[in-house]
Amino acid sequence: MKPRLYFGLLLVLVVALTGCSRDEIVNVDPDAAPGRSSPTYEALLDASTLNAWIDTVYPGFASAATAGYIQIEDGTPDVTSRGLFRFDVIQDSVFVPGGSTGIVGFDSARVVFALDSARTVLAGGGTTAQLVSVEQEWDISANWELAVDSPGVSIPWTAGPGGSLGVVMSEVLVSEIVTDTTTEFPDSIVFELGEASDSLLSLWNDTTQVNTGLAIVVADSGRLVAFRPKVVYVVYPEVQPDTTVTLQEFATAGTFIFDQTAVTNVEGILRVGGVDGWRSFIELDVPDSVPVVGSTELAPLRGSSVNKAELVLTSFDPPTPPFGAETDFLTAVSELADDFGIYGPKTPIAGPVVGSEGIVKPDFLEADSIVSIDLTLLFQAWAKIPVDSLVPPVRIQYRAAPDGQTFGFWEFGAIDGDPAYAPFLRIVFTPPVGFTIP
Repeated sequence: MKPRLYFGLLLVLVVALTGCSRDEIVNVDPDAAPGRSSPTYEALLDASTLNAWIDTVYPGFASAATAGYIQIEDGTPDVTSRGLFRFDVIQDSVFVPGGSTGIVGFDSARVVFALDSARTVLAGGGTTAQLVSVEQEWDISANWELAVDSPGVSIPWTAGPGGSLGVVMSEVLVSEIVTDTTTEFPDSIVFELGEASDSLLSLWNDTTQVNTGLAIVVADSGRLVAFRPKVVYVVYPEVQPDTTVTLQEFATAGTFIFDQTAVTNVEGILRVGGVDGWRSFIELDVPDSVPVVGSTELAPLRGSSVNKAELVLTSFDPPTPPFGAETDFLTAVSELADDFGIYGPKTPIAGPVVGSEGIVKPDFLEADSIVSIDLTLLFQAWAKIPVDSLVPPVRIQYRAAPDGQTFGFWEFGAIDGDPAYAPFLRIVFTPPVGFTIP
């Protein structure tokens, strides 16, 4: 009897102690919990807080020949520009019932330019556009001074700067931009070639002769921005000469030449866009630990969770006409695979920085305006590199995407320029949580 009583008392005591122990662990004051939470910090990093910050600009990633448009302008205070183009391929056979057949002749040819109405500026009484023959051979490297400006080959225009132009073949007064989609060629300039149609297309179709092409010029005042031209023409099939077929061909080569040159000395300036395809190259050597806003302490950045990272640029006033971008254009950042101090503009690209895409909006930018470029994914990957590993600097390029969207570019402060416009990094991050086992 006594041993059973002893065992029962012992069991009650064990259960009571177990309940007390569990209660102490579960009912804990949150402020007294083991370990600690980690605050989120904001860091504003400029050249003085980084191991190194290097930036520069390079042109040459786009040209007038690779732009998606042709700009024709005259009689304005900004620039004189002319379009050059040619049709090197003219279809010399046509399909008819029963098969293909040759062409007897060409008729009713028209050269059609679709206008970019957002960038076209007409004079008060309208703008006169002329289609003019070109009397000298040229290639797409042509500029205002030279008909050919390729590596090792420089051939000036025989008639002087601006091109060797011949007779006016057609003329159109553009008094308004007709957007009526029921018309045959809405938003377009249409040059009728008339009686010259057959001889011109026969000449372009003759590959034994040099095709010097055509120019489009403004004869009075205004700016016409057009897309790649096409020739629309009527042909007579050889087997059915009383039947007509309408064909069209787009220009096989084209560019535009202009009498102004952008200043290439851009020290203290980051530049992006334009027909020269300016790109800004930036190298950032970020330390493992960085100073945080409102504190003198350093917080570990490597190994942290990066919540937001952005490159902050400060805009200058619009560039000197005609080189200030007038319309919105798309931009993006790409990561560079090597040191641009060695390879310059030919530095290979590692790939796009996802999330960095943006839009430069000239209408909303003035001096001291801010443009923020999202680099969060790039710095999230950087922060995950083990602390005991040697990490290279972050190297990126900021560019218009695609290049050549606009004639003009935009400018921002560089690290070696006016300190009030100097770029900086803004990073919001949370260091890893420390947890101490009691």
